[in-house]
Amino acid sequence: MRRPSVGIITQAALATAAVPLALAEEGTHGHEAGSPLGPLFFSTINLLIFLWVLARYVLPPIRAWVRNRRTHIVQALETAAAAKAEALKLRTEWEERLAQFNQSLEAMRTQARRDAEHERDQILAAARKAADAIRKAAELAAVYEMRRTQELLRADLVRQAVRSAEDAARTQLTEDDQQRFVTEFLKQVWQ
Repeated sequence: MRRPSVGIITQAALATAAVPLALAEEGTHGHEAGSPLGPLFFSTINLLIFLWVLARYVLPPIRAWVRNRRTHIVQALETAAAAKAEALKLRTEWEERLAQFNQSLEAMRTQARRDAEHERDQILAAARKAADAIRKAAELAAVYEMRRTQELLRADLVRQAVRSAEDAARTQLTEDDQQRFVTEFLKQVWQ
């Protein structure tokens, strides 16, 4: 994901700042010179600065951590695959050894089979343990990604809901409603 450029952030700040300024200028005709939209303007600027700092300094380390985590998981999977291949190779070697010992004594054959089975069981148990650990790590990574995606979707839904509410408020509020809101707000501020 690309970082937003300073030019894009500046354009967004100016566009966002233009709306409260226009509304403040529109609200001053025939009213007091002070506007309750001033704090909104500065809050908007503060929000834009915060988002820029977040995109510039917080998100890159998180991305790097996720990349490193993925690299470690891939390496662990490769190690497990190599261990499995080695286990299969050892199994094949022991089976060839057993075929050669067919002509030797029954006791040696029995002992060799016991040794081969024991070693095979240990190797397979180790391979299963490594595969389970890798599977758990992959599941944790999947859960983390799912949660992160859910959070992003929630944030997007909230932004859309706020945008819809703002659009509805702009189209449905009359000038008398706006004047009443401003008066109530000023009463709350001065009390």
